Amino acid sequence: MHYGIVRRIVTLAELIEPDRAQVWTWFFETRIESLGGRPVELAFHGRGQEVVDFLHDLLARTKGARNVKPFPRRPRRHVGLQPNDELFAGGDAPVVSVPGR
Repeated sequence: MHYGIVRRIVTLAELIEPDRAQVWTWFFETRIESLGGRPVELAFHGRGQEVVDFLHDLLARTKGARNVKPFPRRPRRHVGLQPNDELFAGGDAPVVSVPGR
């Protein structure tokens, strides 16, 4: 699943239905016939962008929704050394077994 796709779907759905509880009910329980599944299923099977496109299309047909723009993709940034990396960098520590396994 693409990072942030659920956030994108829910944010767009909230432009249609401001009640967050109703949005989550829709996300988990409502089947989108034209896409062949519920938004949660589609998002978790790599088809979340289809739900986003569906919502953009729906919003574009709504009165006064011409200002809705697609979400910009956040550029991926390289993550450098983390604060405790020096503790684990050597890889010389013995492997400890878990008792009872």
